Amino acid sequence: MSSAKFLNAVILITVFFLSSCKKDEIPQDRSAPGDAVLSQYLFNSVRDEVDQQINRQAPLNGIQQQDSGDRSGCATVSIAPAGNVFPKTVIITFPDGCTTLAGAQIKGTIQLTISGRVRETGTTVSFKLNNFEYKNHRISGDYTITFTDAFTHRTEVNNGTVITPDGRNIQFNSVSVATQTEGRETTFRTNPLTFLLDDAYQVTTTSWGRNSRGNEFLINPVTPLEYRILCQWITKGIITIQEGANIDFIATLDYGDGSCDNKATLTIGNTVREIRLP
Repeated sequence: MSSAKFLNAVILITVFFLSSCKKDEIPQDRSAPGDAVLSQYLFNSVRDEVDQQINRQAPLNGIQQQDSGDRSGCATVSIAPAGNVFPKTVIITFPDGCTTLAGAQIKGTIQLTISGRVRETGTTVSFKLNNFEYKNHRISGDYTITFTDAFTHRTEVNNGTVITPDGRNIQFNSVSVATQTEGRETTFRTNPLTFLLDDAYQVTTTSWGRNSRGNEFLINPVTPLEYRILCQWITKGIITIQEGANIDFIATLDYGDGSCDNKATLTIGNTVREIRLP
């Protein structure tokens, strides 16, 4: 790809973000940066929602009584078999009109298999998405989450596909490691209804796939991405986005200094622009 074409792609994504004011919008740009950011956002968001759902369920935490009220929000959750028996099959259904804790539209059913208690070292969670919808985007793919200790989990996404509302097709794969950095003292047992709300994570992710133009993309971390449960945006971290083998033309995205806002800085060569994330 020539430098002019790559710069045009970067300008397109920059213009898109600068013109996006609604906090729940998703990047629709067809360039490698746009498709890469979109697919990583969608697959990470679904992983985070599944992680929150399984953490809220008493039987998956070794607690047999689901006391202190419902924790599943608008989702319905079934767990079998009963008792302290693993593996378990968990079915999470998000009906029409369902929204996540952060307010995103989510729809569909996820059936997962969990090998042991949540956050127990070695526990694995596996599930497949098939025409699952997140913010009106259809998402398919295979997830495997492995808890490496009580505060860290590794996630693999394979054979991921995003179909956008306008029919574009994006292929996606990733490997990520998330470590909880805040909220460790509040647990299911100490604060059964609110223990997730003070959680913060650092996530290191490498993602790759093929954009809607048929070109391969690669996302590499420079510094870990930082997430907070109560903030819908990435608050800190730097990634690079590369299209194909054009290593001389790499976009860098800096999510900021830790503030909870939708601003980020996109750099390509000597061109630096502030963008507004959806």
